[in-house]
Amino acid sequence: MRLPALPLAACLLAHDPAPSASSLPAGSNLRLDPRLAAAALPGAEPVAVWVEFADKGEQGPGDLADRLAAAARDLTPECRRRRDRAHVRPLVDYLDLPLEPAYLSGLERLGFALYGQSRWFNRVALRAGGPVLGELAAMPFVRRVAPVERAMARAREPVSELPADPDEAAAQGPGAPAPGAPRASPAALQALYGQTLGQLSRLHVPALHDSGYTGASVTVCMLDDGFNYYRKHEALRSIPVGASATRDFIRGVTSVEDTLVHPSYFRHGTITLSVLAGRAEGSYLAPAFGCSAALARTEDESGEKPIEMVYWAMGAEWADSLGADIISSSLGYNVFPDSAGTDIPYSQLDGHTTIVTRAAEIAAAKGILVVVSAGNDGANPGVGRKIDAPADANGDSVLTVGAVDSLGVYAGFSSRGPTYDWRIKPDLVAQGVQTLGALALGDPSLYARQTGTSVSAPLVAGLAACLMQARPSWPPVWIIQALKRTASNASHPDTLIGWGIPNGLAALAWVPDTSHTHAPPGRLTLGLAGSNPLRTSGPPTRVRISLGTGAASSCYRVRVFDAGGRLVRELASGSIAPGTELDISWRGDDARGRALVPGLYFLALEGAETAGRRDAVRVVVLR
Repeated sequence: MRLPALPLAACLLAHDPAPSASSLPAGSNLRLDPRLAAAALPGAEPVAVWVEFADKGEQGPGDLADRLAAAARDLTPECRRRRDRAHVRPLVDYLDLPLEPAYLSGLERLGFALYGQSRWFNRVALRAGGPVLGELAAMPFVRRVAPVERAMARAREPVSELPADPDEAAAQGPGAPAPGAPRASPAALQALYGQTLGQLSRLHVPALHDSGYTGASVTVCMLDDGFNYYRKHEALRSIPVGASATRDFIRGVTSVEDTLVHPSYFRHGTITLSVLAGRAEGSYLAPAFGCSAALARTEDESGEKPIEMVYWAMGAEWADSLGADIISSSLGYNVFPDSAGTDIPYSQLDGHTTIVTRAAEIAAAKGILVVVSAGNDGANPGVGRKIDAPADANGDSVLTVGAVDSLGVYAGFSSRGPTYDWRIKPDLVAQGVQTLGALALGDPSLYARQTGTSVSAPLVAGLAACLMQARPSWPPVWIIQALKRTASNASHPDTLIGWGIPNGLAALAWVPDTSHTHAPPGRLTLGLAGSNPLRTSGPPTRVRISLGTGAASSCYRVRVFDAGGRLVRELASGSIAPGTELDISWRGDDARGRALVPGLYFLALEGAETAGRRDAVRVVVLR
C-alpha cells in the first residue's frame, strides 16, 4: 500500500530536527540513491533499503554536549575499561549516540518494519518500493535512502571436513613444527593437548600456557552463523558465556542455537568457537581456553540474503557495547548475487568502502582488536584470487588471517593480497589445513578436521587473547605489532602469507619503543593539531602533515570523508620537503564553503610515502 509522507512529518513536529536538516536539498531526488530509480517506479516490488538520518535529534551544541555526556555515563564498566586501555579519545563521540527515538517510532507508526539499525552509521534498514521511496527521501530528517548491500558469504563453510582419527595423535605426534618450534613433544604435553598440540605448537601457544596465559579476563565476541550444542559439547560447555552475551540478529532473539533446522546450519560458529576457546583435557585444548565469550549469529546459512552485512555491523556494535576486547569473525563478502555487474569490484577493497569494512574500522577505533579470515578464494580467478571485505581493513586496526598447512606452507585456497591501495594482506597465517575442531551434531565428544581460513583466524584470535591477558596495559595496536614484528616472515612480508606465522613466545618478549609508537624516518604522517570537536561557528581546526628526514620530497593529498565513507571534499594537495611539517586548516565545511551536518568526519592523508596506507584523524563537527 502506498504510504503518504505527510503523517510522518506531522507526527514529528513535536520533535523538530536539528537545524542542520534544513541545509539538505529540498527535493528527494538528491537524497534517493540512483540505484533505486527502478524500484521507485509505481508498482515496483519492495526492496531492502537503508534510511540514513540527517542527525541524531540534537537541538544545538548544548544539547549535543549533554547527549555525549549521557553516552559516556551509559558505557558499561567493561567498555570503559577497554577504551581507556586503548587510549580512545574522546572516550565517546557522535557514533556512540543512539538513534533518535522519534524518528524510529514515526517510521514504525507508518507501518515500516525496521529489521536492522545502526547507531554508528545513523540509519535503519527497512523494505519499501514504488513512490514511497521518494517520499521517504523527502522527509526532513532523512539524509539519504540507499539500497542495502546484497552479499554472499565466502568463509562460512570449510573447504573440507574429515572425521578426527582418535589414534592419529599417538601415530603421528603433533605434526611438523614450524621453524623454531620444539622438535619433540613430551608425553605430558601430548596428554594435555591431545590432537591439538601440533596446531598450537606452530604458534608457540603451549609456552604461553606454561606462563599462565590462557586468555583469562579477556572477552572475545564471535560473529558467525550459529553455535549449536555450545553448552553440551565437552570442549565448549566450560567456556564462560554470560546470560546476556548471546544474540541472534537474524531472528531477533537471544538464543544462538536451533537443532531442528538442517543439520549443516548453526554449526560453523561451533567449529570456530572450539578452535579459539575449546577445552577437554586429554582430548582437545584451544589457545584461549580461559577466555570468556560472547556469541552473535549474524549469518543465515539457509541462503544468500540481502541483510547479512547489516547484521555483521549490528553484531560489531553489540560487541562494543558489551565491552568485548576482541572480535573474531570467519565471515566475509565479495559477491553480490542479485544481478550481473553488482559484485564488489577490486577498487572497493581499499579498507574504507564496504559497510562491513567500515564497521570493522569503527570497532577497532573503539579499542577492539578485530581478527577476520582472509577467505578461501586463493584459487578463484573470478574474484582475482583476492581477499574480500572486511579483510581489506587496515592492518594496524584489523588482523586478516590466511592459511598454511601443517608444514607451514601457503595453502593455495587462501585468499591473497594486496588491497586495491597496495597494502599487504593477509597480515598473518596459521594452520588452516586439517585443523581440529568440535562438530555440532549432538555427540558431545565428536570432532573433525576442518580446512579453510575459517579455522586459521580463530587460532590467531586465541593467541591474541593470551597476549592481551599477559600485557593488559597494551592497546590493540601494540598486540598487533607484537604479533606481526615477531612472525616468521616479518623481514620480508608478502601478499600470500603476510608477516607469516606468529610466534606467541617471541611476541610476549617484544618491547614497544619509540620506533613502534612514532613515525620512522621517511614516513609521511598526519596528526591532529587543532580543536576537536570542531564548531562550524568558531575557529577552524588544524591537521599537521610531517615527513621524516630520511626520505625524498613527497606529494600529498588530504581529503575529508563522512562517517559513511563518502567523499566530502578535497582539503589540500601539494608537495612537502623532508624534515618539515605543514599545517592545514579546516572549518567543517564542504567544497562550496557550506557548513556540514554535525557528525563524525575523517581527514585522510594519501601520498607517495604512505606506502599504500591512508592515515586518518577523526573530527567531530558541531554547530
